[in-house]
Amino acid sequence: MKKRTCIFILLSLVFSCPVANAQPIEASDPGFVLLDVLFYRPLGFAATVVGTGLFIGISPLTALASIPHPHDAFIKTGNILVLAPGAYTFIRPLGDRRFPYVPPSYKHKRIVSDNDVPPK
Repeated sequence: MKKRTCIFILLSLVFSCPVANAQPIEASDPGFVLLDVLFYRPLGFAATVVGTGLFIGISPLTALASIPHPHDAFIKTGNILVLAPGAYTFIRPLGDRRFPYVPPSYKHKRIVSDNDVPPK
């Protein structure tokens, strides 16, 4: 009985795994990949941590800056200090040389909450 259960679990895992679609493989420079792993990723992580601390530290000033219209100071500050280095560090494919890295747009629609103001 134990053997059947193990075989069933093993077969379930093997056949339920997603199959990777064939994607074009871009030739990347092995030297840059090594430099990316050893230097750029840790530097990007440090920039993300420092940017997050800076974002938290200047949030009172950002709140004052978001009083006048268009009220988007928090969004712009967060994009520059936190999201840009985070995307460069964690989302960018290994060996990709584009800077600043712009992640592909999502196919999902944004969920609108009750607090959102409709655009004028």
